[in-house]
Amino acid sequence: MALQELSAPLIPVMDNITVMPLIGTIDTERAKLIMENLLEGAMKHNSQVILIDITGVPIVDTMVAHHIIQAAEAVRLIGATCILVGIRPEIAQTIVNLGIDLSNFPTKSSLRKGFKTALSLTNREIVDLNTSREEDITKILDSLK
Repeated sequence: MALQELSAPLIPVMDNITVMPLIGTIDTERAKLIMENLLEGAMKHNSQVILIDITGVPIVDTMVAHHIIQAAEAVRLIGATCILVGIRPEIAQTIVNLGIDLSNFPTKSSLRKGFKTALSLTNREIVDLNTSREEDITKILDSLK
C-alpha cells in the first residue's frame, strides 16, 4: 500500500492548502486511488483547497479527464475546492479537441498561479514586505502634512 500511496500523494503546504502532484500515466486503478487519497487527505489535513498538479502527466485523454473531474466533484461535496494546475499548451489543446468540459473546475497553467488562487480562496495573499513598508511610511508621512 505504501507504494500505491506514493503514486497519488497529498502534501499539505499550508494550513488548509494541499497539493497532489501527479506524475506518469493514469489508468483506471490509479484514478480510483487518486480519488480515495483526495477524499481521505482532504479530511485528514482539513483542506479547503487542493491543487491537482498534472505537470508530470504525459497524456490527458477523455478517461483521465473524466476521473480527475469526478475526483474534484467528490472533494467539492465534502466542502473543499480542487484546482487543476500544470496544464501545458498541448494538454489544453487536447482537452479542447476532446470537448471535455472543465467549466465547473478551476484551472491554472502553473502551480504558482494555482497557489496564488488557493491563497485568495483561503483569504490570504502574498505581501512584499519591502513594498508594503514603503507604502505604510508614505501613508504616515502624507497624514502628517
